[in-house]
Order: sequence, then structure tokens, then C-alpha cells
Amino acid sequence: MKRVITIILAMAMALSICSVAYAEEPQKLTSENITITPGASSFKENSGTVNMSFNVENNSDIPITLAAIQPSGGFIVSATASDATAADNGGIVAIPPKSKKVINVTATTANSDASAGTLNFLFSYKTGDAYDVVSVSVGDFSIVRAPSATEAPKKEDSEFRIRTSSVDSNGVCVLTPSGDYGDQLEVRLPLTCTNGYVYDLKVTPVLSNDIEKFPFDIDLVDYTLSYPGSIGRGQVVEFLYHLRLSKKATVGVKQVDFNVTYRNDEGDLKSGTVSLFVNVRKGLSPTSDKDTTTSVPKLIIESYKLSSDKIYAGETFDLEFTIKNTSDSTNLQNVQIHIKDAGETATIVPASGGSNTLYISKIGKGQSSSQKVSLQTAPDATAKAYTLNVDFSYESASTNAAHTANETIAVPILQKIRLKCDEPTVYDDVSYLDSSTSMSIKMYNMGRSSIYNCIVDVEGNGLKLEESYFGGTLSAGSTLAADISVIPSEAGDIQGTVVISYEDVYGEPGEERLPFTLHVEDPNAGMENMEGMEGMGGEGMEGGMTDPGMEGGSKGFPWWGWVIGAGALGGGGFFGFKKLKKRRKRQSEVRMRKCVLPIF
Repeated sequence: MKRVITIILAMAMALSICSVAYAEEPQKLTSENITITPGASSFKENSGTVNMSFNVENNSDIPITLAAIQPSGGFIVSATASDATAADNGGIVAIPPKSKKVINVTATTANSDASAGTLNFLFSYKTGDAYDVVSVSVGDFSIVRAPSATEAPKKEDSEFRIRTSSVDSNGVCVLTPSGDYGDQLEVRLPLTCTNGYVYDLKVTPVLSNDIEKFPFDIDLVDYTLSYPGSIGRGQVVEFLYHLRLSKKATVGVKQVDFNVTYRNDEGDLKSGTVSLFVNVRKGLSPTSDKDTTTSVPKLIIESYKLSSDKIYAGETFDLEFTIKNTSDSTNLQNVQIHIKDAGETATIVPASGGSNTLYISKIGKGQSSSQKVSLQTAPDATAKAYTLNVDFSYESASTNAAHTANETIAVPILQKIRLKCDEPTVYDDVSYLDSSTSMSIKMYNMGRSSIYNCIVDVEGNGLKLEESYFGGTLSAGSTLAADISVIPSEAGDIQGTVVISYEDVYGEPGEERLPFTLHVEDPNAGMENMEGMEGMGGEGMEGGMTDPGMEGGSKGFPWWGWVIGAGALGGGGFFGFKKLKKRRKRQSEVRMRKCVLPIF
């Protein structure tokens, strides 16, 4: 009887230890346990703020804490509970089991640009150490920053609110379309709204038989394009035309005008004109102006080329061009050519030791002359197309009459990608087979232009990502911390490589490769040694639970040894569980950093 009581006490002790460990794990909260629905909303034009309420209902049997609210579209948010209760752990509000709270939210624009569309809110909440998120959308709105006290109110009723943009809707620079006569060009016309919002937007090119005003073939009855929705202040929409340069097009940069119509927020129909430039690299010579007595000789750029297809900021390049005397009756002499940047600040200047002024003593009637000049780009130049002015001054050889002319040349400049990456940080000293290991890679954009479509992946035998990672756009001067989870399928010291791929502003790919090492263990290794414990049953147990003081006095394993063993087993299970729980908590925190940016 004494033996039986001893066994029961030992088993009860082990079970109580394990039950305490498992009791610490919180109940799993599913998406069905919490309901968040938008209530009353107030979108006031020109206020810069949105006031609204949300009904948050906890349908579970455990308390939850609403931890953060993250709005879209560059808004700053503040939130309070309608009953003035607050969470004691720094969250917005604690919601007891089977109860509902009303949350009042005020969202304010973080910049001077107008915002319009659908406002999305990402709610994060937690139960114990576990986080989860719920996404909630609020209906259409249009918010405009309120003018400051020193800022005079704008009269929008009569303003034309559309202008051309230098970038498209993705923030990518739109270059001047260039081609030779007879080429088909993709002409991109990005337009932005400067005030309020507009809708029923329509665009039509201004057609003309004058080849200098419209250097394209006219082969359509109607060139009108429409945008179906509305756009708010600062938003950009793009219209795309496929136009063929006329075989009669003359060389040089041409201004092409477009008629634009729209309705403003009061429904008034407005119209105006916007323009873009088209560069004809190779074309015909313009016809000389003639009268009954004399003709005016003209000097033009017949063609030009750059020494490289890609010219980066801070680099030197050669500009080769051919000028032609279009007159069929007059020789030209004392030709001076001056090349300068058309911008207010000189981004393109003569190379060191060079000059931007050229001299040609004579160009005969109908003849051409090829020239070359070395130029330097500024290191801090923004990635876009720049315009060079080419000024001519010359004389007629027969009359010594002085003449001038002007041509323009487009030069696209790029910024080199400068991506710096820290060594991968592995959060676990030991990784386990078929279990995720958390890693972090910090990236720095040291360049002057954005890096696009950042993707993080891993390579290595027996390594794969738990889920893919897309970092999107990394702006100039900004940083990005990529948190990933790697799952090994082989044990031992595994050599891997973090691969970061990206694109520049023109879609050219780039790549960074970062090596790392994982020490991977198999948690099931050594379990085969447990097979020897099978002999502890059957006959071996017969004398094992007695001690010399018990009846029969058989010599076996003492009873107190079994008590100690059971306690050790329970304690080992407890501490093993705590270690596993700590590991899961760390992984949960890494996942939280990926999807939620708390505002508190």
C-alpha cells in the first residue's frame, strides 16, 4: 500500500508542474472573435482633418487591448475611447470579454498636399504577447489642407487647375520623347491637379499643318483621351499617345500643345492648354525664307549623338553634332557656336580644360560641318532630361550681313545607385530543422535617386523563406529594415546568401549578395537512445518500487529515486516549454515589425 501511495504522489507532482506551464499560454484569438465597423464620419473640405468613430466588439472569452491605429495616405491619427477608459499597458483601450467599445478617431493630413480616395485604417490589437491586425476601409473623401493665417485664400473658381508633371503616378521621371523622322514615338503626357479636385478630364492634341507645331502624321479622326475618375490636389494621371514623326519633320526640339477640359468640384466646365516637348534627333532641313531679291541663310543642327547611352551625374561626356548651311545660294563665314545649359543653374558645363565655344571660318552653301565638345555634369544633378541651348552667330560671305540662330539639344542624366547593406543579423544562436529562424537586413540608399522594386530572397542548399519579402521603393537617403524568416531543411552549419534585387528609375536591374551561416540542429536526434528504456517495464519493475524497509525486503531501485526522477522529468518539461514559448514570442515580435508600425 505504501508503494502505491508513493507512486500516486510522484505522478501528481509531475502533472501539476506541467499544468502550471501550459496554463500560461493565452487563448488563441481568431479574426472571427473581433469585429471593427466604421460608424459616423465627417469629411470636411479644406479642414485637413477627418473625424469618425469605430465600433470595436470583442466576441471572445478573453480581454484584448487595442494597441495602435495606422491610417493610409500620410495622415496622423489620434484616438480615444468614448467612455474615457484607457488600457493600463499603453494601448488605446482595453476591451473586456463579450463587450463593445466606441473609439473616436481624428485623422489629420501630414503634409500640404490634398488627399482624395478611400481612407484605410489598420487596427492592431493584442492578447497577452500575441499581436494581430484588422484592416478597415472608410468611404470616399477629399481633404485639402486649410490655408494658414498668413496665406491668402485662393480663388479656385476661375483657376485652371491642370499642369504637366515631370514625373508619372509612380514618381518616375518622364523623359522627353526622342526619335528620327519616320519613327513611331511613345508620347507620355503626365498631368497633375494643382488645387481642389477635378473630374471628367479630357485631353486632345492641337493639330496643325505646320510641321514645326505638330511634327507628327495626322492619321486619326479623333485624338481625344479621357480619364474616367476624379483626381485630387497633387495626384498625377498619365495619358499615352503613339504618334509617328512625319517624314517632313525638321531636326530640333518641338513644342506640342494639348487642349485640356475638365469639371471642377462645383461642376463648372473649365478648359486650358498644356505643352510638352518632342526631340527630333534626325530630320529634314528647314526651308529657307526667300523673297524676290535675297534669301536669309539659315544654320541648323542636322544631327547629334552623345558618347554614351547612359550619362551619369558627375561624369564627363562628348557631344558630337553636325551643323548645316541650308542656303543653296549663300556661303557662310565667321561662324561662332556657343553651347550652354538652358536651366537657371548650370547642371552641364564645359569639361575641365575645355570650352563651350567653337569657331568655323567657312561653311559653303548646302554644306555641313561636324563638331565635338566635351561637357561635364554636376554630381548632384537630379535624374531627368536637361536642355542645352546651341546659339549660332555668323555672316553671309557675299554681303557680310550678320545673322543669328538657336537650336536645342536634350541630354538625359542618370544618378548611380548606391545601396549599402549591413551584414544579416541572425536572432537565434541555434536553428532547428524545419523551424523558422528570424533574420534582419538593414539597407541604406546612399544615392540621390530612388531605388524601386526591392525584393529580398535567400539562396543555399536546404534553405527557403517562410514567406516572400517585397520592400517596394527605397527613397534617396532613406533606410529599410527587412525582417525575414528562414526555414532550414538540413542539419549542420549551413552556408546561405541573402539576395537583394532592385531596379533603377529606368528599370535597369541591380543586385546585392550578403553571405551568412546558420547552425542547424535536429531536435529529434538521439531519440533512438530512448529505446533502451523499454526494459524498465515487466520483471524489471517488480523489485524496483520497494525499499529495504518495505515488506519482503527485496533489493531494488529505492522509492525516493522514483520521486526525484519524476520531479526532474516534470521540471525539464516545464523549462523546455518556457524556452519554446520564448522562441515563439520572439518570432511573433519579428512578424509584428513587418506589418504594424504602432503610433504610440
